[in-house]
Amino acid sequence: MILRNDQTLRVERSRISLFDGDSLHLRKHAGAQLRAYTSADAAECPGMLWITEEGEPEDVFLRPGEAYRLRGQGRVVATAWGAVQLRLVSAREVAAEARETRRRGRPFQPGRAARADAAPGLGSCAA
Repeated sequence: MILRNDQTLRVERSRISLFDGDSLHLRKHAGAQLRAYTSADAAECPGMLWITEEGEPEDVFLRPGEAYRLRGQGRVVATAWGAVQLRLVSAREVAAEARETRRRGRPFQPGRAARADAAPGLGSCAA
């Protein structure tokens, strides 16, 4: 399955479920953030989200609980390795969360920044 957005991105609060090999193709997304969650279908073996962003030299791998802020106006392909849920959060919503967190006096942590080299030991969870 491949999900695409061909219009200006509209962000909803619901999560998108992707299964092994499913991809999400995005355009017009500057400043938005992808957040990964464990899929209910893979509680014992959480998947990973592989993100390729046009214009960026390295790919990013997100595990459940991690987030990545999209940097440019180019295309993005997010592909599931295993079962994973994701949520696309608009730049406006991320900024509002940061303001609210600062208002409450806590440091803003939108999710751990994933690094391209943060995927050692990739492999199957199957026994």
